[in-house]
Amino acid sequence: MKQDQQANHSVDSILEPDFAGTDAQKVKQEIQNDLQAGIGAMTSREAGAMRDEEAPNTME
Repeated sequence: MKQDQQANHSVDSILEPDFAGTDAQKVKQEIQNDLQAGIGAMTSREAGAMRDEEAPNTME
């Protein structure tokens, strides 16, 4: 029982703001800058859009 309480406490502390010591606004801005510069992995939405553009229209 005591271990469960300790585990719950450590999980709760992870969810607190500033746990990692990073500035959330700065991280968000860096991500936006990377996306605008075309740096980063392709999202599933982007991949789906590319697939849709390449696929022939068979409904005609």
